[in-house]
Amino acid sequence: MDNQLLTLSKIFTERLFRIPDYQRGYAWTEKQLKDFWNDIQQLESNNNHYIGVLTLETVSREIYQHWDDDLWIIDAKSYQP
Repeated sequence: MDNQLLTLSKIFTERLFRIPDYQRGYAWTEKQLKDFWNDIQQLESNNNHYIGVLTLETVSREIYQHWDDDLWIIDAKSYQP
């Protein structure tokens, strides 16, 4: 298992994410989004901003082969589900 810190750019490049229904209960309002964006804008160069833990799980072909709306990008663009 790879336990290294990654930039947001590295995490979200050529990958496809699905969030389980049980984790969708919390939603940011405009206030939380503005607070987060202000934090990012005020961050000095070469500093990090801790936003919490993000746990990712590899999905097997047996599971994602049923993702009819997304299968094209996984196969055609080699996105990692």
